[in-house]
Amino acid sequence: MKFISWVLLGLVMAVNSVQARPLAEAAAQFGKHLKAGCIVTGERAGEDVKFAISGVAPEAEGMPPEKLVFEIGSITKVFTGLLLAQAVVEKKVTLDTTLGGLLAGKVKIVDPRIAAITLKQLATHTSGLPPLPGNIATGATGEDLFANYDEKLLLSYLSTAKLEGEAPFSCSYSNFGMGLLGYLLGGVYQMPWEQVVVEKICLPLGLNDTAVNPDPKLPMAKPYAKDNKEGKPLHFASLGGCGALRSTAADLMKLGAAMLHPDKTPLREAFVLALAPQADAAGHGGQIGLGVFLGKFEGDATLHHDGGTYGYCSGLQVIPSKGIVRVVLVNNAGLPGSMVIAATSEAKPVDPATQKEITLPAEMLKQYPGVYELDRESRFTVLLREGRLFVNLTGQPFARAFAKAPDRFFYKVVAAEIAFNRSEGVVQSLTLFQNGNEIIAKRSSAPVPEFKLRAAKELHAYAGEYALVGAGPLTVTVQANTLFAQLEGQQALPVFETTTDRFEYDAVKAALVFTRDDKQQINGLTLLQNGLEVPAPRVKSPTSAPKP
Repeated sequence: MKFISWVLLGLVMAVNSVQARPLAEAAAQFGKHLKAGCIVTGERAGEDVKFAISGVAPEAEGMPPEKLVFEIGSITKVFTGLLLAQAVVEKKVTLDTTLGGLLAGKVKIVDPRIAAITLKQLATHTSGLPPLPGNIATGATGEDLFANYDEKLLLSYLSTAKLEGEAPFSCSYSNFGMGLLGYLLGGVYQMPWEQVVVEKICLPLGLNDTAVNPDPKLPMAKPYAKDNKEGKPLHFASLGGCGALRSTAADLMKLGAAMLHPDKTPLREAFVLALAPQADAAGHGGQIGLGVFLGKFEGDATLHHDGGTYGYCSGLQVIPSKGIVRVVLVNNAGLPGSMVIAATSEAKPVDPATQKEITLPAEMLKQYPGVYELDRESRFTVLLREGRLFVNLTGQPFARAFAKAPDRFFYKVVAAEIAFNRSEGVVQSLTLFQNGNEIIAKRSSAPVPEFKLRAAKELHAYAGEYALVGAGPLTVTVQANTLFAQLEGQQALPVFETTTDRFEYDAVKAALVFTRDDKQQINGLTLLQNGLEVPAPRVKSPTSAPKP
């Protein structure tokens, strides 16, 4: 599950990958620093399969680690996509079957664009639907958003919801869309999704310990939140298809083996359909099949998906050309499965200190600035300031990129490189190379933001705590030459200066406008969002003001 955009963000600007090693050894290194919970791994190379555990897991005492149960979050989407493929094979539906057609008689959908959404679009995140429905909070219990989101709320939302823009839509991750797909497939088979996915997918593949509620005789890993405090399991009513399954490393290894050799399974035709590219998915490394992402790792084609809930993280990677399957299950929401898998990379990251910088002509540098989109929520922004190139990913600071060759740049703050790709001499996209992964973002027509980039010392006067009326404290800090704003209980997000004292978010449509007293000292700010202006006096007066 990805309740906030987790689309490779941690991977892109994460700390450098550890040296190459087997998955179990990589996990052990992370396990040493895991303050709560454990990491269970499974790795297949050819016919050799190994399971291991690191960290603390009293629940697994006396039980093989591969039999410990975890929430697998969004890896559930691989099962839901495969279920769609099987329904197509059985001629229950087609990929072009529409939402409106399946719900005829159940609900009247006002927006014809929603009624026209196809099952394929739901399975490939190209439906245009938002990450979560607008009424998701109705009846929510704390962070357990989906527990009371039943069929009545689902149909009520669909009846009045409206899409923004016109199809075709690019791939933009939607838990709602995949949950809706599971609900619709349950209707096709006239049974709840959690029952049909077990009968049609899990049991035929021998995944006897994979279900919303597996055999209670199996131990379940205790969940821990990002702050290492004990978390809570998730519950689902109508949207289980996006993340409700629980499973074991042993079962996910069987799933990975089936993805390697579909012809050896009773679901051969469904796998062929589900694993074929169906749409572009730049933010996930390349393309998407039905619920499964297709990308590259160290130059090899992969099938992969991550999962994350409020108490668990997971990762599944399949490399068909090498017969490799990697499974990571963590009962701590602070360690993404992809980060553990990335640590197995055989490609040693080049030490930025050893890279040789070259000077490119000014006319060439002018060809790179732009906005390069991954999806609706995530994009790379490239700026040119005084002959220097700066790049950021949505929700992260700008970092300077240094030329090593025409169209090729490297970072000094992290072991990663960027290549600008041309078609007929014109830059059309960029590729990020990091931790063995390749992420491609297409250039959009959006204007380049006029962000000012300041040194940290010029930003410190804005730092401090502001009492946001009706919302609690807003803490402003300076990190990596960037101003960050954090509302209590939420993650810190960067804000970028557009004009003097005005800073805009790039992750959400909002801005902070700082105010000054008669002595030109900052004494507060105003949050501008959704047409509202919310004042926030500063708790402590600044000692100095930045130069305009």
